[in-house]
Formats: sequence, structure tokens, C-alpha cells
Amino acid sequence: MLKNTILCSLFAISLSGCVGLNTVSMTQVPAERDNKITTNSSSWNFIGINFSNVFVDEAIENLKTQCPTGKIEGVYTKHQTTGYVLVFKREVIVSAYCNEV
Repeated sequence: MLKNTILCSLFAISLSGCVGLNTVSMTQVPAERDNKITTNSSSWNFIGINFSNVFVDEAIENLKTQCPTGKIEGVYTKHQTTGYVLVFKREVIVSAYCNEV
């Protein structure tokens, strides 16, 4: 019984996470805010060791594909990290406005 309680407790702790907000950035918000576009991208790593930041480039490309002929303005970016027991998820969340030129 004690073994099962300890295993269930460890399992429950491993499912919980802690979110940390690393950076927030915002450019000037345009007067015309009709077409809002959003995207996010993430990467997982073990014990916080990062080998690549390619996921940031993916978020930028996703934003550009949503506004191929317009001008992207009012960009709001958020970089956050969610930490689980030994695994971390780095995530970039981007929202902006696509205004036709």
C-alpha cells in the first residue's frame, strides 16, 4: 500500500509544471486593427540544455504566411518556459495585425 501511494505521488508530481515568463515585447500598435493574426512555436529540451532556436524562426515564418501581401504591425511576442521534472518546453507566442498596404 505504501509503495502504491509513493508511486502515485511521484506520478502526480511529474505531471505538474511551472511556467516562467522570460520576455515580453511589443511594437507600436496601429490605428487599424481589423485583421489580427497569431501563431506559436515551441521546442522541448532535457534538463534545460538548448541546442537550437529554430522554433523562433518557425513562428516568424508562420506569421508571414498569414499575411503574405500585407504589412505586419503591432507585433506582441511572449517567450515562456514551462518546466516539468527534468524536461522543459520553450514557447514563443506571437500576435500581430496584418494591414493591407
